This record gives sequence, C-alpha cells and structure tokens, in this order.
Amino acid sequence: MPRAPARIRKRFTEGQTEVLDWETEEILLHGYPLLFDPLESFRAIGQWHSAWNRWRDVILPKCVAYLPGSRPVAMYVCGEIPRRELKMPLPASNGWKFIDVRDRTGKVTQHYLDVPEPFMESEVKYLHRLGIVDSEELRRHRKWHRGDRERYPLESPL
Repeated sequence: MPRAPARIRKRFTEGQTEVLDWETEEILLHGYPLLFDPLESFRAIGQWHSAWNRWRDVILPKCVAYLPGSRPVAMYVCGEIPRRELKMPLPASNGWKFIDVRDRTGKVTQHYLDVPEPFMESEVKYLHRLGIVDSEELRRHRKWHRGDRERYPLESPL
C-alpha cells in the first residue's frame, strides 16, 4: 500500500530547517492544545513572545486567509491587539475556556477564549471596531460563518 506524502510546516533560516510542531501551532492559534497538554511551556509571557516571534510569519497569513475575522490568540497574549474585556460578569459555573499568562512581575492575566455575546463582544466586531478587520474580510467572515469555508491547513505540502 503506498504511503501518503509527508506534509510538514517548514521554515528555512540561515541554512537550517525549522519545523513547526502541530501542538505549538494549535496553542498559538487557538490558545489551547487539542490532544496533549504542553501548556506548561506557555505559562509565562516570555515563552509566548519567543514562540510567537519565531512562528508569526507562518501562522498569521494562514489565519487571515482561512479564519477570516479572527486573529491568533498569541496576538492578544503578546499585546499586539488589546485584550477583549468582559461586558458583564460570567455565571459561576460557566465552563468557558481561558488561559492564564504570568508576566515578569508575577501578575496573572486571564484571557477568555470562547465567551459568547452578551458577556463579551464578538471577536470580528471587536477587530472591525479597532480597524484591524476591513470590510472585505468582514464579508469573507460572514460567508465563512454560513458554512462556505475551507479548512485551516495545519499541514502544508512540501
């Protein structure tokens, strides 16, 4: 039986090849891993900054192309986009996902990932209000939200 071609995300820098592993891409993109829990290496802000600076040019263009109206969680954590604030207090047993990131002084900042309206402004509206998402991307987001979408390519061809 023939093998399927290997598909990995590669980046060539100064004669060396770097490969973005799947879990790191998921954490930088969505804020949480899907299978394992390597978030221990993403508890401090410095670890987020180093990983995001290393893989920003690989992840951000794919996010804009395949997930219109959203941006990677790493942009919020690293401070490139101001953190979305809660509009009203959450119910006690909410079960929504969040990540805690510790800065250099030890202060913990909580970033909520999937809180719906009316508790938090939707991401696309927030980014449009800030001027990050233009009207063309907003149109693509509405089309994507209706179900006419391509999957985000976690693995690209060689």
